[in-house]
Amino acid sequence: MSSKIKNLKIYSSVDNPEVIKSTIFSGELTGYPSIDRPWLKYYPMDLVVKDLPKCSIYRYIYDNNKKYFYRTALNYFGNKISYDEMFRNIDKTAAALISMGVKEGDIVTISAPTLPETVYLFYALSKIGAVSNMIDPRKSPEEIAEYVNLVGSKKFFAVDVVADKLVNLKKQTNIEDIVLFSPGNSLPSYLKYPFKLKNTLSSLSKKRETKFKDYIDFSEFLEMGKGYINDNIEAKYEKDKPVVIVYTGGTTGRSKGVMLTNDNINAASFQCENCGFDFQRQHKWLNIMPPFIAYGVGNGLHLPLACGMEVSLIPQFNPNEFDKLLHKNRPNHMTGVPTHYDSLLLSKILKNEDLNFIFSAIVGGDKLDVNSEVKINKYFDEHNCNYKIAKGYGLTEVCAAVCATSKSECNKIGSVGIPFSHTVMAIFDPSDMNRELKYGEVGEVCITGPNTMLGYYNNDLETKNMLKKHNDGKIWVHSGDIGYIDQDGCIYVIDRMKNIIIRHDGFKVYPIQITEVAMKHPNVCASTVIGVRDKNFSQGELPKLYVVLKDEKKKEKTLQELKDLCKEMLAEYLIPTEIVAIKELPKTSIGKIDFMKLKEEEENKVKKLTRNSRI
Repeated sequence: MSSKIKNLKIYSSVDNPEVIKSTIFSGELTGYPSIDRPWLKYYPMDLVVKDLPKCSIYRYIYDNNKKYFYRTALNYFGNKISYDEMFRNIDKTAAALISMGVKEGDIVTISAPTLPETVYLFYALSKIGAVSNMIDPRKSPEEIAEYVNLVGSKKFFAVDVVADKLVNLKKQTNIEDIVLFSPGNSLPSYLKYPFKLKNTLSSLSKKRETKFKDYIDFSEFLEMGKGYINDNIEAKYEKDKPVVIVYTGGTTGRSKGVMLTNDNINAASFQCENCGFDFQRQHKWLNIMPPFIAYGVGNGLHLPLACGMEVSLIPQFNPNEFDKLLHKNRPNHMTGVPTHYDSLLLSKILKNEDLNFIFSAIVGGDKLDVNSEVKINKYFDEHNCNYKIAKGYGLTEVCAAVCATSKSECNKIGSVGIPFSHTVMAIFDPSDMNRELKYGEVGEVCITGPNTMLGYYNNDLETKNMLKKHNDGKIWVHSGDIGYIDQDGCIYVIDRMKNIIIRHDGFKVYPIQITEVAMKHPNVCASTVIGVRDKNFSQGELPKLYVVLKDEKKKEKTLQELKDLCKEMLAEYLIPTEIVAIKELPKTSIGKIDFMKLKEEEENKVKKLTRNSRI
């Protein structure tokens, strides 16, 4: 790149837009990415200075689609729901929420996968100025109650398959009303009867009835709002108003509620819409990401609806059937994690398939191995796909994506792309947050821009640890990831500073979440967790729990009780794949647990088993 580029002196709408428009100049590169912003050469100048949306997320998708109501918005197992029908259902849901007593600013909890009813609730709450508190339905009853109490929800909406987890919810929280809906509610008529029959047979085979009866059915809930449907119930837009809370883990491993605003989600969508992907109205989008993570609610749902696409909802995704979904749905765009795309390489279904229908295959949630990237690109080329795999990077705290390889000229092997038009990324010295590093220097990846969360709900301490005001006056998100930026502005993420385990599906496991449960057992005096290779997938790890026992004579009984305890108290994806009792945990010279030694022992064990299997 030339030593001189046309750039902006304080550009991006994280600064003063009026200053942006009047300070275009040519100057020498300083060597600091946050000042030079070399990635802006990939964007048209009118986009860089363009104002971001100033409205609710409901209003954003409504205004973007009001001239195209007849087109398909949601495709739920063949039931094609038009934009007109979707907005009418959002209106009905909003009216019912008002009739139930939900007011502007209230926090309403939703625990469900991506169903049409989830979509209606999410946008209806935005319309009336309330907040969605999104909880993973796989969470344990104790965790669900904890998240409800954190935000003080009084209304709870959930998919009916989690009903048994809600038996004591009203006793444990201030919840007044629980509304349940079924995955079968919005199925096309020809699938409804088989779905009900399958569920009935399943219940009979388990010889179990749902213990939970104290709930309102979703159809009854909608009836409650009939008198409010024609009222003007849309809340007035307010800047930096929260619209959703999604949960993540922190350095301590305890979940924190990330408050994202209408402005955050709209800014993330607007920048991604205009970053170079070939997004077109009525393109097909495959949504396999759940709505209780920022990646799902922001990139998987709001972005394609803002673009006027047809969104295929996949409420229960099986990574091993990713190829079947591509074969059946023939989507133009999709988001996923590395293992999803790795699985395509071995697919028999797609062996002779022409993949020229794919315009963008976006990967995030975990680092894509360079070797896998090369193989996947070769696979796409051999199957007549005109595009390479598109990598992205982000955090829950910045509404998922902040950069992507949306243009071929910046889709370098190993890079996660360039920052979006109104976002600034830089590398800082981990030991000195105000010392920005130059091109190619390795340090902590930091972000500032319109995607930045309001903060963690009711957790000022952790918010201050994540959002830090630098000497430049800006609030920077400290990702905890290590990486560097090259002179074209391409971002490279090398590793994570935090002690986390990344599963094959992108879900993050914090060891303390498991060790806290293990230490509840009276016969456990010490414990730790490491990530071990997932035998079923080419990438990703699973948690393995090590415990030191007080009484080794009770070893077998204790291990079984620990397994039961983990199943009872942990979400499904947190349950350790193996629990091992050892005499003592290895320590470093200064007394810390030697994780590397445990890792080496695990790798040696795998190598030994591999050698023996070949004999």
